[in-house]
Amino acid sequence: MVLLICSVVMNSEAQVYSGDTWAQLPSRDLYDSDMMNMYARAWAETAARRQELFYRYAELAANALKSREWNKAIYYVNEAFDTQYTAGVLYYIRGYAYEQLGNYRAAKRDYKKGKKDNCIEASEALDDLKARRKRR
Repeated sequence: MVLLICSVVMNSEAQVYSGDTWAQLPSRDLYDSDMMNMYARAWAETAARRQELFYRYAELAANALKSREWNKAIYYVNEAFDTQYTAGVLYYIRGYAYEQLGNYRAAKRDYKKGKKDNCIEASEALDDLKARRKRR
């Protein structure tokens, strides 16, 4: 077993002397700079594609809201959030669509998330929803 390990080490461009320890032997870095640069480029390209998709879905959600297509607005907001980007206004859009469909619990949840994300419209909508629910 020891003989096999020494012969493998000797064949990998390293000279083994009797006093060497494994910590002193040269090792090959599996993640060399070229591989790390390739990974970083791929990550940046993926992030750019996800961000582009996010903005596209956000625009589609806003257009669906304007045309009063509530289910489409919810769908496009969910797709935008699947890109792992967020925006408070999207929580407002989805919350408003839920409110129009009569799902007040989901609307309140999204308005709260939008308020946390500093969306003024979501904050105002949350206050209005609470006031309307108290009157009932």
